Amino acid sequence: MRKWIVASVAAASIAGAGVVEYAFAAPGDPPGGMMDHRGPSPEIRAALFDARVAGMKAALKLTPDQEKTWAPFETAVRTAEKARLDAEHEMGDPFNKGERPSPIEGLKAMSDHLAKASAEIRQIADAAAPLYDSLTDTQKQEFGALLRTLREGPGGHGHHGPWERDHGG
Repeated sequence: MRKWIVASVAAASIAGAGVVEYAFAAPGDPPGGMMDHRGPSPEIRAALFDARVAGMKAALKLTPDQEKTWAPFETAVRTAEKARLDAEHEMGDPFNKGERPSPIEGLKAMSDHLAKASAEIRQIADAAAPLYDSLTDTQKQEFGALLRTLREGPGGHGHHGPWERDHGG
């Protein structure tokens, strides 16, 4: 029941974001306001990611001993998210610049991104292991779903988290 309520609140808040944005738009603001076709601004996405990290920690209801194993996990997740955002910014959108990479360049870029993402996933897994081992059986059951929410974003719509790279596919 609790999962359903949390999921419903998250879905409602996401669904209502466009309505709220429209309602608070100033006259003369361009259509789409702070959000364009790619979604929220980097600042908003960072704030949402921070909220998901804090929400995961709060939902797990860690004991003081478990709190000690949280910090390395959170650091690894935040480091991976920062690397993902940096890579996204670095890549930009070649199609908006009138450039069209060759299929070979695209494959090489994808390979590079996947290799970096793989290393980041390993760092997260290594940092998560002591935390996971310290959890109760009930907390372990919640951990996977919470980790998925952290990775995918609210509603599980595949919002790219630290484990994924946007490589145009």
